[in-house]
Amino acid sequence: MTKVILLKTRTCIYCPATSRLWQDLKNQYNFDYEEIDATTPKGQELVMKFSIMAVPTTIIERNGKQSVAFVGIPPREKAVQVIGG
Repeated sequence: MTKVILLKTRTCIYCPATSRLWQDLKNQYNFDYEEIDATTPKGQELVMKFSIMAVPTTIIERNGKQSVAFVGIPPREKAVQVIGG
């Protein structure tokens, strides 16, 4: 199953809109969803792994492999394509 990981921070002005987008899509499509604060140890691990320089960043995990799909607010139609909708 596809998993969407949203890397965000409390001070990010675009993160709430991105979170709402993914939560809305989660209600319509079948995928796992997790939000991670970039300032936490788990978030810092992803920051280092993918050399993330900005939030919100959306990571897609499929078949155990993770990759950055979007930086910023993704266009809804592109987000649907990524989750296989």
